[in-house]
Amino acid sequence: MIKLIATDLDGTMLDDSKRLPENFDTVLQNLNSKNIRFAVSSGRSFCTLKQQFKRYMDDLIFICDNGAYVYDKGEVVSMSVLPDDAVHNMVRFCEEQDLLILLCGKHGTWHNGREADELEEIRKYYVNEQYMEDLSAFDDEIFKVAVFERKGSIETTAYPKLRARYGEYFNVQLSGDRWVDIMNRGITKGSALHKMQDRLGVDYGETMSFGDYLNDIEMLENSYYSFSMENSHSLVKKAANFSTGSNNDNSVMKEIIKLCF
Repeated sequence: MIKLIATDLDGTMLDDSKRLPENFDTVLQNLNSKNIRFAVSSGRSFCTLKQQFKRYMDDLIFICDNGAYVYDKGEVVSMSVLPDDAVHNMVRFCEEQDLLILLCGKHGTWHNGREADELEEIRKYYVNEQYMEDLSAFDDEIFKVAVFERKGSIETTAYPKLRARYGEYFNVQLSGDRWVDIMNRGITKGSALHKMQDRLGVDYGETMSFGDYLNDIEMLENSYYSFSMENSHSLVKKAANFSTGSNNDNSVMKEIIKLCF
C-alpha cells in the first residue's frame, strides 16, 4: 500500500504553463482521507512554494531547494546551509564564467540578473527575488546556489567546469537544460525523502515518486513506485522503475488515481 508520494513540479506535475492539475484539490482530499502523505519536491525555495501552495500548508510536505530545506506541518524538519566562504568562491567563479547566479536563502533569492529575459526566467521559479549589484555582500543563510547558462544548454558548457571545481565537496546537479544547482554534499531530493520516510515510518515499497530531470534521480531511487515522465532526460528514464505520459497530460494525477484509489 502506498503511504507517501513525492513529486517534482516543473516538467512533472505542472504543465508547461506552470499550472497545477485541475483535479489537484480532489486528489489531495482523497489522499488525505486515506492518510497518504503528499510531498511537493522542487528546486524552488520555500518562500515560492509557500505562496504557490498557501491553501495547502497544513496538508503538504515541502521539499525545497532540492532537499536543502524540508518543512512539514509548521515544523522545519531539516535545513542545510552552505558555508559563507564557499558561496563567496562560487560567486567569483561564476562571475568569471559570465553565468547568471542566484543565491537561494532563508529570507529571499539574491541574483545578478538584469536583462528582461533573465528576470522573466528567474520569476518563473522564484517570487521573493532581488537584484544585488555585489552578490558577495549577501547577508542570509544560503541553502543553494543556482546557476543559469545565458548562452544555451549548460550540460556541455559550464556544468563540467562546475563539477570539476566543486564536485568533490558539494553536490553539483543538473536541474534543467540551462540550470545547475549546488548544495552541500549529501543534500538531494532523495536524502530529504528518506528523512520523511523515517519520520513517517514509511518504507521504500510504500513510496511513490515522479520526476523528469537529473536532480530527481535520487528521489526516484528511494521509492519503488518511481515514475519518469515522457519528457524526462534519458538518465531519469533509466533510474525510474516505471514510466508515464508527459507533464502536459496530467500524468502524475492519473497514476496516483490508478494506484491509490
